[in-house]
Amino acid sequence: MKLLHGLILAAAVLLLAAGHNEKSGCEDYNLDANKNVCCKKCKPGNRLVVPCGPDPESLCTPCEKDNFVTDALSRNCQRCSQCTANMQVKVNCTASSDTVCECKPGHSCIKECGRGHQPTPKGCEPCPKGTFNNKTNQYCTKWSKCTQPDKILAPGDAFKDVTCERKPATNPTELESKTIAIFVICALICIAVPVATFLLLEWRREKATCKPHAEKETLAAGGQTLLDESSFCFPQQEHGGSSQSSTTSLVSQDIGPLVA
Repeated sequence: MKLLHGLILAAAVLLLAAGHNEKSGCEDYNLDANKNVCCKKCKPGNRLVVPCGPDPESLCTPCEKDNFVTDALSRNCQRCSQCTANMQVKVNCTASSDTVCECKPGHSCIKECGRGHQPTPKGCEPCPKGTFNNKTNQYCTKWSKCTQPDKILAPGDAFKDVTCERKPATNPTELESKTIAIFVICALICIAVPVATFLLLEWRREKATCKPHAEKETLAAGGQTLLDESSFCFPQQEHGGSSQSSTTSLVSQDIGPLVA
């Protein structure tokens, strides 16, 4: 029974291969520890059936009619595109490529360019590397540039932009606070030193200006004192010779010897 199923499967594979003129099986493979064949790449137009097995020809099978596959290890084939409206077939669909359509002669054709593509005079083209388009009938735009290349959360492709990590808003660090405090202190010192110097010079200038007046007042006061003291040196005159002689003696002491 198993042999019959194997023969039927082999016949189906041969028929499919003949329909698309594609060779069936695995194109590139290696052996595992159990000496099984593990496929690394199916032949063009083949989809992967099982990754490993005893026979490399049974690991991949050609796509059915009106289906194609471009991924060498895809498990599913895609339906061939149909040319509609004012379009006609330019290149028929194969097991390894989709249908290519073109505008019918005498007709104007505007193809809708979807996501990952952009319009051109000849139709649509995929977004070049480093650009993306996530809208219909729009031109591709360059990926955003992250301020820090190592902070890319998700890389960009033809359909979406690069996702950058947003820098969280943080409070000033302790170092920044100390730096601000030092700056403020230095600014205060720079203001205080000139002001203090100016006040000191003004004080010394005023002190120097007031000193001569003080000396004059002191001398004047001293002279008045001497005058007052001299006035008190003379006692009231009394009658008698002894009093007059005493007065004469005091005057001679104050004035000094008379020069003839």
